Amino acid sequence: MDKYFICLANSYKHGGRCVAGIEIAFDAEGKPVIIRHPDGRPRWIRPISNDSDGSISNEIAQDIKLLSVVKLTDAVPCPDKAHVEDTKFSQMECQHGCFIPSADLMELCLDNKHQAIFYFRGKAIPAVMVERLDYSLMLIKPDKAQAYVDEEREKSKYRMKFTYYGSNYDFPITDPVFLEAFRTKPECYTDLKGIYLTLSLGQEFEGFHYKLVAAVIQTEEQLFQEKAENWFDKYERELTCLLDQKREIDDRIAALRKDLLQQMELKGEEKAVSTRFTVSYIPSKTIMQFDSKLFREENKELYVKYCKPIQKVASIVVRRNINDE
Repeated sequence: MDKYFICLANSYKHGGRCVAGIEIAFDAEGKPVIIRHPDGRPRWIRPISNDSDGSISNEIAQDIKLLSVVKLTDAVPCPDKAHVEDTKFSQMECQHGCFIPSADLMELCLDNKHQAIFYFRGKAIPAVMVERLDYSLMLIKPDKAQAYVDEEREKSKYRMKFTYYGSNYDFPITDPVFLEAFRTKPECYTDLKGIYLTLSLGQEFEGFHYKLVAAVIQTEEQLFQEKAENWFDKYERELTCLLDQKREIDDRIAALRKDLLQQMELKGEEKAVSTRFTVSYIPSKTIMQFDSKLFREENKELYVKYCKPIQKVASIVVRRNINDE
């Protein structure tokens, strides 16, 4: 069967990605509803591949962003010890749109049952004890948090210290988006308040399962409260979602137009008519195109003589940066 989830993690994992989120369904009106366990906890899904470590390839995961709605086709649960959320699939794809990281949404996704993180308060769990767990993913709201660099470590040196239910924790960070922002402006992340953390229990390594910060999520309210100067953040995320949808729709329309053109050429028809559309075939031809820039450069006096000033209303130009494609 097909399943849907809100992405709450797209983190590094052995050269690929670990994608995970909270399962949702849609009611009769098409509104999303969070699926929960009998004890009230949100039900998580972790898509896994057929690779030995289950990691998702970067190619598949690259378009999946935090709070995207993701569809798994032919989803089959395949729990593995504490990793009860593991699910295999035949296809994974983003759906149109994504959620805005509001405090109301994040509160609905919190794990309000477990006060200790993955059974007890250490950095890792011995492999012999992991079967006592029936979960390996959770979303929490720490009391306070601080990202830092541990220069004494060769690996996992980017870490997060935080306090949760009176206990102190210190886990590696595997969220690529947060890490990029942290490396650019580390001074902005030394005192994090009002954030949400997606925590994950890693696979066994040298007899232990280590705990990880798989995602760092700041709400819209927190972003505007702490970084009022970055007023564009809200619009950037909404523009990204809308432009992603537009690009996908434009690509589908272009492919359909190409197919229509080929069919009309194949059948030798100049017009196709239905109750809703009329498609007319326009054969290839050569047209003359006026180069106004070249004309202006070579005929400055003539250009000025016949040009009239026109008052244009204020507007903006939105262009997506190449490195964001």
